[in-house]
Amino acid sequence: MSPSTPPRRRAPATPSRVPAGLDEHAGDRQFATTLARGLVLLRCFTPADPVLGNRELSRRLGLPPATVSRLTYTLAGMGYLAQDAPHGKYRLGSAVLSLGYPLLELFDVRRRARPLMLELSRATGGSVSIGIRDRFSVVYIEVIRSDPRRVYPLDVGTTQSLAGTAIGRALLMASPPTEREALLNQLRLKAPDEWTRHGAELERNVEGYARHGCCVSVGELYPDVQAVAVPLGRIDRGEPAALNCSFQGRALDRRWLVERIGPRLQTVARQLM
Repeated sequence: MSPSTPPRRRAPATPSRVPAGLDEHAGDRQFATTLARGLVLLRCFTPADPVLGNRELSRRLGLPPATVSRLTYTLAGMGYLAQDAPHGKYRLGSAVLSLGYPLLELFDVRRRARPLMLELSRATGGSVSIGIRDRFSVVYIEVIRSDPRRVYPLDVGTTQSLAGTAIGRALLMASPPTEREALLNQLRLKAPDEWTRHGAELERNVEGYARHGCCVSVGELYPDVQAVAVPLGRIDRGEPAALNCSFQGRALDRRWLVERIGPRLQTVARQLM
């Protein structure tokens, strides 16, 4: 390089693009972006979409097809995805299930709660469940179903809206006020569709909790489903949890939920704390 030639400037390193919804980790060198992409890819598979191909995954994740192809190839090789032979697409593999089981076994409250939940379900005719938070969703860790023919899915591992369910609202009430306010702000910013749909009723529940000691959802997710829930506080591993009782195919009645079912839930919750 001649003395008159200015030295080349090194282009600034561009941070790896993190998956949507994980923007707070952008530029964090400790954050393993490829691992995060693989985990987000696994979350694309749901009961409504159990089989997905690379093209659809590429569209949902906003990633190049070649990148998605490498991710699915690796996950299939490790047993977290399985090839769906007729379509050449993928479904979740058994290794995903083996990951979740050890975690469920750590929640000792499930064993203690089952007889109480069964008694409550028989007495009220409702499905009784315990849920914990997974970002902006509720995931059920124990379920006693009143009717196995229930139309809408409700089982261990089922996820539902944090903002739109009684159990999700009770989970927010299980958190300290500062943490709850931070979660509400995150919901407004990162889940705007959820907030638009459920925000007003969520805030109504937060304001009314001191008076009623429970949270409700009446016909919001499904037109013929209503539920009431109470916080359980922090259970095993310090995880905030909530106890829920839901009813399907019964006349919607917010007052009945609050005055008749809520106190029963509170009694069970006190026995588990």
